[in-house]
Amino acid sequence: MNEFSRQDEILQLLFWMRGEKLGDEASPAQIRQFLQVPETEILETLRQLSDRGLLIPLVGGDASLYRLTEAGIEEGKRRFTEEFSPYLGRESHIECEDPDCDCHSPEFSGVCKHLNQ
Repeated sequence: MNEFSRQDEILQLLFWMRGEKLGDEASPAQIRQFLQVPETEILETLRQLSDRGLLIPLVGGDASLYRLTEAGIEEGKRRFTEEFSPYLGRESHIECEDPDCDCHSPEFSGVCKHLNQ
């Protein structure tokens, strides 16, 4: 896997985790559980993404944590959508960031009101 693929995967993963309410921050160890990439490669990629302004490094407890910046959220969303759009329905929550929207309800079966904006 080349460095650009790793960057794509980390941005997509952090965007997905955020959207699924799994957390706004992730440690290198958490990322490694999902991507199965050597820790040294993950750390280097996190540094590169931080240098590009797509991640904010934080320190929490015993481990460093990383959070997407606003630019990182947009880039993660773009890359996630490009990668997974063939598998997503029109009512995808990726399109709707309004947590109070009816489309986030398990009973919702219509079209999200934000998709037509």
